[in-house]
Amino acid sequence: MPPRQDSVRLPMMQPIRRPSIIDQAELELRNAIFVGDLRPGDTIPEVQVSKQMGISRSSLREACQRLVRDGLLTQIPGRGLFVTTMDAGTLSDFIDYRLGIEMQAATNVAEHVAALRADGDEEQIPALLFPLRECVERTRRALAAGEVIEAGNADLDLHQRLAEISRNRFLVTAMNTIVILTRMGTFSDPRGYGVRADLTDTHEQLVAALEAGDASTARKLLRESLRALAARLRGDEEEQDLVRDPDLLESDGPEWTTLEGESPTL
Repeated sequence: MPPRQDSVRLPMMQPIRRPSIIDQAELELRNAIFVGDLRPGDTIPEVQVSKQMGISRSSLREACQRLVRDGLLTQIPGRGLFVTTMDAGTLSDFIDYRLGIEMQAATNVAEHVAALRADGDEEQIPALLFPLRECVERTRRALAAGEVIEAGNADLDLHQRLAEISRNRFLVTAMNTIVILTRMGTFSDPRGYGVRADLTDTHEQLVAALEAGDASTARKLLRESLRALAARLRGDEEEQDLVRDPDLLESDGPEWTTLEGESPTL
């Protein structure tokens, strides 16, 4: 009887390759949206952007379509591509989606902590939650220094880390897009980019609940925090509860420059 490997038909495999141009273009656009170089309502002029990136227009189109599928870009027939602007209905749906993802992540982490404690492995808990505590301290330092955007970055990093230590790759993938959508929502606020003044207190309570293995309290804190975020973006939250950066107002659109120095057109 011949060896099995001589009789098995292998499926067709794609050659292993480095990250493609399309992958890199997608990442560049995602980063530009996250840091605020691209704001809600900004256009993505195909000719200028493809020349600036040094890629073909077809490659740029494919990268943009990935972002359209994720809700980061909106395609309007006859007008082109725009960074998505969240209206009240979209924001409400998004918060519901984010709640589902984050409350499951918090449940996973709290249950893992409880299991470690039950197994007598309590010494592993501080290391497990260290990334969250690190984000809390970053938030505290940023607020003390009046660095509003850094406080917001630390906040988003904490929620991303929560998904990562949940040990569920699907939750992590979802949070990769959620943090950018959240940033888009906060950049859409015409009063300026802002964060809650008591952000550190909220984070500390969440980490304490996770450390106690209390999934119910962790979910409750997340629910309250995210509903407060929705209220803030609707303009329902008291202004004195916020720290704002008036220099980070909603953009009127980027100045797209190209290697040839052409004027931007859609």
